[in-house]
Amino acid sequence: MLRTDVAASLRDRFEDDGFLFPDYDGYCFANVPGSVASLLGADAGRSLPADTFGGVDTDDIETVLVVLVDGFGWTQWRRERTHHGFLDRLSAAARVTPLTSIYPSETAAAITTFHTGALPAKHGVVGWNVHDPASGETFEALPFLTKAGEEPNGLGPDDVFDADAIYPSLAEQGVEAHHAVPFEETYEGATAHTYGSLDELPGQLRAAVDAADGRSYCFCYVPHVDHEGHRTGTRSDAYRETVGEVFEAVERALAGLDDETREETLLLVTADHGHVDTDPAHNVDLDADAELVDALAEGPDGEPIRFAGSPRNVQLHLQRGRVGPTADRLAASLDARVLTQSLALERELFGDVEPSERFLRRLGDLVLTHRDLGTWWGDHEPEELALVGMHGGLHPEEMLTAVAAVRLSELF
Repeated sequence: MLRTDVAASLRDRFEDDGFLFPDYDGYCFANVPGSVASLLGADAGRSLPADTFGGVDTDDIETVLVVLVDGFGWTQWRRERTHHGFLDRLSAAARVTPLTSIYPSETAAAITTFHTGALPAKHGVVGWNVHDPASGETFEALPFLTKAGEEPNGLGPDDVFDADAIYPSLAEQGVEAHHAVPFEETYEGATAHTYGSLDELPGQLRAAVDAADGRSYCFCYVPHVDHEGHRTGTRSDAYRETVGEVFEAVERALAGLDDETREETLLLVTADHGHVDTDPAHNVDLDADAELVDALAEGPDGEPIRFAGSPRNVQLHLQRGRVGPTADRLAASLDARVLTQSLALERELFGDVEPSERFLRRLGDLVLTHRDLGTWWGDHEPEELALVGMHGGLHPEEMLTAVAAVRLSELF
């Protein structure tokens, strides 16, 4: 059952002139891991509202399996539901509750939140691209590499975010963690079961579930829908085909589990964010704005600091005295929200928690998010402006996601 009333309520309470802000204290993606822990008798922080699991049989659950389909938000779920048999069956059998993403609604920040329980205002990942004034380095958060493909000078992997993974604590509380992921390694305290292609996903997902002994939190990360959304948009034939391939692979994995395992397993299907389809012909090249480039602060190499955030979540580090005039000019010339650092903090845009020092030094002097286009540095990364599907900002189609909850034995 798709809870369209919750989506309407979220938009009524948190939308401002078409920009949808996070519901950090309620129906928010950030609260999924806390709910998983609670369902297994453990604690990992704030949970989703209790009605998220209303009518769902959660008694005597041994395993909670979370399948995270990157980028497959609420709008995309509703549009694709009737085109894919397993997705349609899941939608009918499960309780599907809309959630807001966090800000920024992008993978680097949201996945860090998912695995640590910390919000961006605490963990300090302000976007895919991070500029850290303490070292003068700019790097991409998830690969932890500079634009030159090198490890940042003066920083180690532990400097990417300011938070601990939840899994060692869960282990101390008697909950194992197993991850079916397309990576060789995963977060501390969890065991990785690596797959290389969608054909390999069913076997590794079953291996993750079968490896669990006692109470367990199993997780499967699937990036393929997000990748195709970026490339061709969420309304393309290729996108629909990819959604079908992903859910067929998940269905094969779950169908291969034995009856006892399915009876003891609660399935959650969710996404870190959705997508908004932009128009590459009209996405905004910030390098064409000479006055803006001139206002940028400079890094240790004397070059303007461009790369912070993403095309839907631009973090602008500016020279002293240029913040106010730049904010006024951008707000007047673009259909966008332009927030000063103080306003972003006042609105608790990055989280309703006390900001960490790491976050505060990385946060741009201005945060720019366009209503429905990408804005980025076209002279340096033109491929970013050529993307169709984007996320990271506050458009309802990128901010609304969902979590579906159902006991596996009710699906098979």
